[in-house]
Amino acid sequence: MFCNKCGGIKKYRKQKGFTQAQLAEIIDISTIHMSHLETGSVAMSLECMIKVCNALEVSPDDLLIGEFELNNNATIKQLAEIAKNLSSDENKLLIDFALLLEKNKPNRN
Repeated sequence: MFCNKCGGIKKYRKQKGFTQAQLAEIIDISTIHMSHLETGSVAMSLECMIKVCNALEVSPDDLLIGEFELNNNATIKQLAEIAKNLSSDENKLLIDFALLLEKNKPNRN
């Protein structure tokens, strides 16, 4: 079961121009259940997540980012996407910032 506390469903639903009722109808659940899924007050089954993703034309990662701590691969992927839209100088600042974080990271046990 998956929770949706990050608000991904609502964000992508609004981008597609769907109301909660419309999305609920598309994926064959009640509007009340759709509301509960959006707010994270109920967990979402894998089957329901697949239906939501298909209806909203997003990946499960799109809905789950923010749900779990990013692993190194996801972090690298997200930084690469951000870096595509930055100038050379901005990319240098991004690298400098990452190096500064690495140099000053707290001792984690």
